[in-house]
Amino acid sequence: MTIYLHSIQIGVLLFFIFLFISLIPYLIVQYRRYGRINFWRFFVNFSFILYLICAYAMTIFPLPPVSEVAKMTGPKQNLVPFEFVRQFILYSPFNINEPSTWLAALKDSTFIQPFFNLLLTLPLGLYLRYLFKRSFKQTFILSFLLTLSFELIQRSALFGLYPRPYRLFDVDDLMINTLGSLIGFGIAVIFSRFLPDLDATKVESSRVSLSRRFIAFLVDLVLIFIIGSLFLPIGYYSELIILGLVPLVLKATPGQLLLRIEIKAKNRFRIALRQFLSFGNFALIIAAEYFLQRSATIAQDQLGQNFLLILLFLGLSLLPLLDVLIAFLSKTRKLWYERVSDTEIIAKLKTNEE
Repeated sequence: MTIYLHSIQIGVLLFFIFLFISLIPYLIVQYRRYGRINFWRFFVNFSFILYLICAYAMTIFPLPPVSEVAKMTGPKQNLVPFEFVRQFILYSPFNINEPSTWLAALKDSTFIQPFFNLLLTLPLGLYLRYLFKRSFKQTFILSFLLTLSFELIQRSALFGLYPRPYRLFDVDDLMINTLGSLIGFGIAVIFSRFLPDLDATKVESSRVSLSRRFIAFLVDLVLIFIIGSLFLPIGYYSELIILGLVPLVLKATPGQLLLRIEIKAKNRFRIALRQFLSFGNFALIIAAEYFLQRSATIAQDQLGQNFLLILLFLGLSLLPLLDVLIAFLSKTRKLWYERVSDTEIIAKLKTNEE
């Protein structure tokens, strides 16, 4: 049991690394496809990834020292079907005529190992039916292939990194794991009717959430960083290009285009005004940073005044956060520079051709 828990801990750690890398791309795809984030779909999708990573972790980890593996002399594979039944009959304390042995038999390794192999792939059948809408035949094939990949990784001595396999290639595992998936499929057939429909779509709306706008802004920041780092001397004007020139021409920044949103305004002058005013949020942060750096070079008798200026601009830098809170509570979701410029962010609704 301790070995399984250790493997699961490694799997969870790997999952959070994957989540960190894939979260923003996933949200971009969801916003482009559905115009919103379905949190139940989000949970089901990433819980499937978590399960898959942990399943592989449990078949690979913990990794033994190479020196110990080199000394192993046991069998590398078992190709005899139902060997686990024979092992249970021969070595477990189970006696059908003595009920006192039944509980002890359930705690014996000859039962626990096959039982855990059954549980290992039971969630796979649930996901294949509920998340991916696979048929019984497709579930059988996919679960068998996944289980086969477990066994082949073990048989290959972790792709040749070890001098020999450190775990047994077992045909019984193929059968038990596949059976576990089919049981999970059956459970999903029964209970999926009580779960939310993942394919249910919501009527599209032009309203844009602040989270969708924030992700678009992150995309713009990444582009500014890339252009500023790789395409000098143009990179010196990357902020002006991404946040000023592009939206003036296309009515949206690159990030907004990617998230299928745009700036709605009566004319391009108002768009230019909106973008110019939005730079005010950055100006407060830049001013606070300037006075922070200045404190290392000015005379001592000026430090007090400089410190007050730092506090002033740091305090003012919190105003955009307050503005976001106000926008979140309002019906229009407009920020201060959008209210002044009489502009708003709207979603680009899909057409029938799309």
